[in-house]
Amino acid sequence: MNKGEIKKGRVYWLAAILIALAVLLSGCKENNSKETTGTNKNQPSVAKEFIPTEYDSTVTVNVEEKTIAGTLKVKSTNNTGKDQDKIYFHVYPNQFREDVDLLGGFWRQIIDENSEPGSMEVTEVQADGTKGNFEIKDTVLEIPLDKWKMGQTIDLELKFSMKVPKNNGRFTYDENAIWLGNWIPIQAVYDERGWVTDPYHSIGDPFYSQVGKYRVNVTVPSNYQVASTGKEEDGVKEQDGSMMYTTTIDNVRDFAMVIMDENYQKLSEQVGETTVNTWYLASDSQEAAKKNHEAGIKALSYFSKVYGPYPYPEYDIVRTGMFTAMEFPGLIYLPKNILESNETEIGSVVHETAHQWWYGMVGNDEVKEPWLDEAMATYSSTRFMLEEFPEHGAGQLEMRKVMTQGTEVHERGGLFIGSSVDKFKNIGTYSQLVYQKGALMLEDLEKVIGKEKMDQLLQNYFKEYQYKIATGSDFISVFSEDLGPEAKEYFENWLSGKETEFKQ
Repeated sequence: MNKGEIKKGRVYWLAAILIALAVLLSGCKENNSKETTGTNKNQPSVAKEFIPTEYDSTVTVNVEEKTIAGTLKVKSTNNTGKDQDKIYFHVYPNQFREDVDLLGGFWRQIIDENSEPGSMEVTEVQADGTKGNFEIKDTVLEIPLDKWKMGQTIDLELKFSMKVPKNNGRFTYDENAIWLGNWIPIQAVYDERGWVTDPYHSIGDPFYSQVGKYRVNVTVPSNYQVASTGKEEDGVKEQDGSMMYTTTIDNVRDFAMVIMDENYQKLSEQVGETTVNTWYLASDSQEAAKKNHEAGIKALSYFSKVYGPYPYPEYDIVRTGMFTAMEFPGLIYLPKNILESNETEIGSVVHETAHQWWYGMVGNDEVKEPWLDEAMATYSSTRFMLEEFPEHGAGQLEMRKVMTQGTEVHERGGLFIGSSVDKFKNIGTYSQLVYQKGALMLEDLEKVIGKEKMDQLLQNYFKEYQYKIATGSDFISVFSEDLGPEAKEYFENWLSGKETEFKQ
């Protein structure tokens, strides 16, 4: 997610600084933060060989009622390194069910007086063809198993229905589209803590997932279009006149979709083996759509060259009604205000494109260590801006200077670049430390070791952890193996609130 959008030209970045300071001073309070916990603590390390979970979903979207009904078939191999008697899935749509209090804290950006609840109802679960018990508690689905042996593969089938909520978030709708982010049940990660079943925090992107293989069949009315994490096959006309679209894609951490009516238009361009699409409304600014499309193409090409190739067949940039920009594998949201105005703000599309590398291909626990993707995406997008759009890049650096002033106040209170999402009480402090000071940590190191060495080390990091989950320790190890133990000391100091210079 991008919290550091800036405008074109000196006047605009000065305005952005003032807005950023206002956000910091206002400090929306968060009131539902919990400790990050797994359910089976102190377990042995997971098995070395990882076999991705396979997801096969068939759904029908009722665009009038804003409902979804269908099935999800899951083929999962026990990669945990021990026998299990349960398996867990995240069902994030249930965060917006009717009985949840979302009135305080940063939820105020997502929930307003026009919001309506929504949720997922699972009606049946089968394990290897046999109906079984299950329990949903908040946003976690627990499925008991007789005995799931280490290395054994099980076949699950879930029947479900959803009511799409009305709000300003990742999973909602407006008069022209339904955007489905974090909608599909995803298997929880099992790590050294056990099954990690974090709650849905309002601050940050509270997600943590392994890569999987996805096949999704979605049926929509004939006058609707689909953009998704994958590349849709040609639609098949059903007997009732509706259209079914099928997407198959491997090595992605989630599967997002946007269902759009005929008022949406598309810009398309081929970048190597990837088709880049920018979707926008006919009433939007054509100039803004074109500028963001071009920036997305340049960013995709730049990051492919600097860090490692983008491997997927399609990349979709989609205008939605979410209050900010948001990244998913192969698809990003742009908020409507960016495309409604002729003032060509391109910071968001670049930042979310950088997330295709940092979060998408190289995964991390976004709850426990959000800096690993947000500081990296912020740093990478500024590097791109300085080379391709120098005026924008300079504006980002100026904003960073302002936003990183006064961080010692938060650090004295126990908040640092390396803090987990659940420790933050407002979005201003989170943005200031994780995004801006995290990027400054990387930029200061680059000044000492040089761009060429920095790029080389990030290429090594990308190559080592592509399609895997990296930790902060993994990241630091890549640098310390090349630069020596001083690199470890440098990062550990910055992550814990002690700014030091890197000295070789």
